[in-house]
Amino acid sequence: MGLEQNNEQHYREVPDKYHDPVANYSMSTRDYVLRPSADAVSGAITIVLPPVAEAKGRFYSILARDADVANSITITHRDDSEFWVSDIVLTIAGDRALLYSDGLVWHPTSVIAGIHPY
Repeated sequence: MGLEQNNEQHYREVPDKYHDPVANYSMSTRDYVLRPSADAVSGAITIVLPPVAEAKGRFYSILARDADVANSITITHRDDSEFWVSDIVLTIAGDRALLYSDGLVWHPTSVIAGIHPY
């Protein structure tokens, strides 16, 4: 195998991975972007973050495409994050959360939920 062939192995692009769940969903470490939708048909749904240790150094974006108070989207962890304060609940279409894992703790770096100031 020549150097060119060997070099090509190191530059493979990893495609963005995203999902549009309409039911309860457990994220893998490769689910960087989620656009869940909860409505009268699907009902309220729960999104479970990937294992905090396996997601170390990664950001995860979750945006509610459709939601309301009765059909909310709840973001939770696998009981593996230290100092998890409470679940994040998205109740309006456009609510969103950006979470970061340091390997021990899930950090909600940004959450816009409930009332949109714009």
